[in-house]
Amino acid sequence: MLKNYYQLLGLSPDCTKDEIKKAYRIYATKYHPDKQNSDKFFEERFKEIKEAYEILIDENKRAAFDSKLNITNNSSSRRSKYAYQRSYANQTVNDVINNLNKESNEKSAQERTKRRKVYYTSKDLVLNGLYINCSGQSYELGDYDFSTIRKDDSSSYVSIGIVLIILGVITFTFVIGTFFLIFGVLALFHKEYFVVLIGKKGDVSLVKGGKAKMRKTSKLINKAINENVNPRT
Repeated sequence: MLKNYYQLLGLSPDCTKDEIKKAYRIYATKYHPDKQNSDKFFEERFKEIKEAYEILIDENKRAAFDSKLNITNNSSSRRSKYAYQRSYANQTVNDVINNLNKESNEKSAQERTKRRKVYYTSKDLVLNGLYINCSGQSYELGDYDFSTIRKDDSSSYVSIGIVLIILGVITFTFVIGTFFLIFGVLALFHKEYFVVLIGKKGDVSLVKGGKAKMRKTSKLINKAINENVNPRT
């Protein structure tokens, strides 16, 4: 069955190019799959809307399409012959605009609520329900799947540990020698870790520090990411 592209965009057969462009912007925004969590229904609607626009905006393609629908060049006879529905949901253009404004306001309110919820703050990192701010850079939680920690192989305290142990042996007869030995041994085995964001935009290394602290920070980030995707009501 031949699709009626005018119906898909809520237009009449005598519509102008400006009306076609306006209708396309409205319906493409409403049914764009990125705004609907890639829902299959909206994906199919968006494809049909895009197809309708590409046909109607091109004069040659539109003329060929009109001939298939047996639409004459007389605009008055075309209007009397066809009664078109405005959309799949029988919404007027104003209804669609109002719904889009309502959705935008609701989204802004949700974002404000997320920003108010603070999970973690330090001199290096600020984490709330919407984004992570680290070293002057902001990362939206919605762009990342999860956080993890990775060992920083470039940082090594072996040399420091050896020096401290040597000093400890030399000064062992003094109290300070014991401290040199203790800190020297700790330095030999000390490792630093990065907190890393994993997502479709690539991996991002954030703060660096001890394993326990970085693991705690990573858990807080994962909690914020999960609640960003599935906010509590």
